[in-house]
Amino acid sequence: MNALVIGGNGFIGSHLVDFLLKNGHQVRVFDMIPERHRAPLEEVDYRLSSLDNNSDLYESMLGIDTVYHLASASVPSTSGIDSISDIQKDLIQTLKILNLIVKRDITRFIYFSSGGAVYGNPKTVPISEEHPLKPISSYGIIKAATEGYLGLYQRMHGLCPLILRPSNPYGPRQGHFLAQGVISTFLRKLKMGEDLVVLGDGCAAKDYIYITDMVEMCGELSFTNATGTYNIGSGTGTSVNELIKKIQTITQIKQAITYKESQSYDVGNFVLDISKMEQVLGKRMFTSLEVGIEKVWQWLNNPK
Repeated sequence: MNALVIGGNGFIGSHLVDFLLKNGHQVRVFDMIPERHRAPLEEVDYRLSSLDNNSDLYESMLGIDTVYHLASASVPSTSGIDSISDIQKDLIQTLKILNLIVKRDITRFIYFSSGGAVYGNPKTVPISEEHPLKPISSYGIIKAATEGYLGLYQRMHGLCPLILRPSNPYGPRQGHFLAQGVISTFLRKLKMGEDLVVLGDGCAAKDYIYITDMVEMCGELSFTNATGTYNIGSGTGTSVNELIKKIQTITQIKQAITYKESQSYDVGNFVLDISKMEQVLGKRMFTSLEVGIEKVWQWLNNPK
């Protein structure tokens, strides 16, 4: 397979690139900036440019048969600041990518949506793919709208889209923004001797998955003929308060904890139903939170 990974220098993208290379595929990365945490890989064809540069983007698709789209210009916490900009940079840009794909006669398109933002506050837990989409952030609305357009392009142009809805991935190379990576954020704060800040009462249970577990499921699904929507998660929930206890035990560091009012964009309890994914790939063995947190802590103290 000749794969183009749009956003391949980010946290999830870089691990997906590793998985694709490990499985013998040719990989090209299109991103605005190089990876932050390691030097470029010799095996990868990097194309550094902006997504609004249509000529560079079109050229990056030459010889490609599968496109993975992970690039996003916003996160839930900032997406409501300028919704028009979010639409222009994410939704419209993705439609431009789809139009270029149609011109290049590429049919396989893997879209990384969101396992929390598109559902909003769930009516039932665990959340299946059939749960109504009630996003509570501009970020989630755009993800849901993009999914709708993928269905349209499938009907109109024969696109074979695979929509992945990941839960909360964590692991080495992750940023430390609270809205995106609470585990990495807490570990970095403890390393710097800073207090921890929890939005809400810390009782909401969420689905956390170690990054290599996540990209293995995403990658393996993409190698099949599967289309449609699949939840990608651990299938279990852990509260932020439980998470802090595990982190304190592993790091042997305790700092003060400040509880603040939860934000309007923050989805409460959410645990994903992953039975649809398991019907295709079989039952999975997941990295435990204790092992995963220890790996991130070791990486923070010895990045490589």
